[in-house]
Amino acid sequence: MAEKEVKDIDNLIDQGLNEDKSELDLREKELDDEDLLEVLASDKIKGITALFLEFNEVGDKSIIALAECEKLKFLTALNLFKNKATDESVKALAKSKNMLNLSELILSDNEIGVEGAKAVATSTILGNLVSLWLGDKLGDEGVEALATSETLTHITQLSLYRNNIGNEGAIAIANSKNLSNLTELNLNWNFIEGEGMEALAGSETLSNLNQLTLTFNPIGWRGAEAIAGSANFRELTLIDLYETDLGNMGARTLAQATNLPNLQTLVLIHNDVSEGVQAMFTDNKNFPKLKDVYFNPGKGEE
Repeated sequence: MAEKEVKDIDNLIDQGLNEDKSELDLREKELDDEDLLEVLASDKIKGITALFLEFNEVGDKSIIALAECEKLKFLTALNLFKNKATDESVKALAKSKNMLNLSELILSDNEIGVEGAKAVATSTILGNLVSLWLGDKLGDEGVEALATSETLTHITQLSLYRNNIGNEGAIAIANSKNLSNLTELNLNWNFIEGEGMEALAGSETLSNLNQLTLTFNPIGWRGAEAIAGSANFRELTLIDLYETDLGNMGARTLAQATNLPNLQTLVLIHNDVSEGVQAMFTDNKNFPKLKDVYFNPGKGEE
């Protein structure tokens, strides 16, 4: 077994601190639990407001220590994207008074499930969150916990990609009373079908959305029809429907939509949209602000 490479943690901290020493960037440094514990022991991190740890290998041991670290009580942003956090890490963060100032918490691409989602949803500490990325094993039950939370009332950006979310999870989001401030919703890589899309499109809770991304969800023509007919999606500037089983019929339905006047970017790649239907989006008066529509060569019938 190869010996672990010894890192100069002190030097990594010096390199990672920004000019006014308020942010510490340690992304992609191959840090493990022992490395992060050494970071936490340094007085140089005292008072930082943002900590970026994405693409490392830190897990519960060091993340729980992070939650308990008094030096980090002024954190407003914590990014742990693609690490080894589990529900235990999330529970520690959710109950730590050192995390009271957090407005951005990124925990996507970890090993977080229903219990982690419930910990965030019921936390009296994390009520100031504006941006939340969580997953990847929440399922419909975990999403429902977030959607019915009584404390997560300020969120404007919610990313729940690759969480095995189906129609029930989408319906829970649509029926939520606490997500009315959402401007960005990422549901990529899930299993939402036409029924779930109809719920989302019919939700007054989501009427402030600017960006909706649904890559790799099989919403199909039924989902496209729901988007096109929605009276609640008028503020959308970006819709990402990459590989969502739309076909020509779904794309044509979107091209005829009159309820998306602010749309600027539309992604329809890998939906078998023919050149004839693609042409319907050129100089289309239904979309006065449309700047970019992305296709791949279509194979469907015109």
